[in-house]
Amino acid sequence: MENITRQTEYPCSGCGACAAVCPKSAIRLEMDGAGFLAAKVDDRLCVDCGLCINVCSRYDTEIQGADLRQAKLYAVQSADPETVHRCSSGGLAHELALMTLRSGGKAVGAVYDLTTNRVCHAIIDSVKGIAELDGSKYLQSNPREAFTDLLTEAKRDPTARFTVFGTPCQIAGLAKASETLGVRDQLLLAEIFCHGVPSGKLWDEQLKRMKKKLRADHFDSLQFRYKKDDWHSYCLRAEANGKTFYGSRERELFWQVFFENVLLGDACMTCRFRKEISLADLRIGDYWGRRFQSRSDGVSAAFACTKRGEAAVESLLADGRLTAFDPGTPEEMMKAQNMAGYNDQHLHGRSMDALRDGADIRQAVRLYRLGEAPKRKLKRVLLRASGIVPAPLRAKLRKANSGRQVQ
Repeated sequence: MENITRQTEYPCSGCGACAAVCPKSAIRLEMDGAGFLAAKVDDRLCVDCGLCINVCSRYDTEIQGADLRQAKLYAVQSADPETVHRCSSGGLAHELALMTLRSGGKAVGAVYDLTTNRVCHAIIDSVKGIAELDGSKYLQSNPREAFTDLLTEAKRDPTARFTVFGTPCQIAGLAKASETLGVRDQLLLAEIFCHGVPSGKLWDEQLKRMKKKLRADHFDSLQFRYKKDDWHSYCLRAEANGKTFYGSRERELFWQVFFENVLLGDACMTCRFRKEISLADLRIGDYWGRRFQSRSDGVSAAFACTKRGEAAVESLLADGRLTAFDPGTPEEMMKAQNMAGYNDQHLHGRSMDALRDGADIRQAVRLYRLGEAPKRKLKRVLLRASGIVPAPLRAKLRKANSGRQVQ
């Protein structure tokens, strides 16, 4: 079948919507040569029903969704300090999942598999299981099985309710799939502010470094954003054999490449869903920027894009599960998010082509950096140099500078 696999202006993001609605299980998500999941059709099973095309966002010429600039903005934090400490920002996602479970629903989101060292979406049906959803996972997640199962259950049982977390492309795909199947009202869809997802091959390179440091073949636990010293000074944290590895943003290749936008997916470079228009009920993330710069614990931002999303946040506030702060304006909040287009598309394409042709991660990164402007090279050198300063001292300097700026 050529429909879902033919070239369009927008590359496949691996959102999983097509696979979730396929009645013949003819679509899988497979890793490509650059380390990204993409849809693959088994022509032997395909019956040309067209459902995959109907839900695929690549074929949308215009996005019809909510404008974040007109949505209601919240700045909140879980009322439970332990939840705030454990979560990447202010714990809003945790509280949404907990509310869903306590009301008889199920939560769906990304979990890290310590056996495969990959991320996939899972359906959580117990309060204890929410811990698997806590914390950001800076990898592409495979949602195919979870999305398929939740849509099947929602279609079978009109009383079934789900709160689903994912990247904007995943949530956009699920929104279209659920509308096509007539179950959209059974889902609370919460998308994250998204920077993009890096190549799985980059993560494999990081895994080698961590395993070597810990002298281990597997990890007992792993957190992508551990708030060791400060919300703004997070790090990778891995445990194995009684030892702990901490990897700072300033020193680790994984973080450097991610924030330099070197090896993000092709779909991320042209993504329309991470900007101002949303198909979700909520868009959530860290409230970065000057407003909460001096805080060490973390604050969540949320745009309520629908009445359903607004009702969910208001319910948590009414129950005392969230503490609210002055949210400022949508423009202020979005200014601190990565919502602009990406530069150096030609360098990105050259590095991705090198990966597909068999180059290793360091070769692909080196190829990208050779073509960078001098200003970006200097910025990278200064960032790495700042890693010499102890994290607690960096946090104090940042807060002191923030106080001067506010004054």
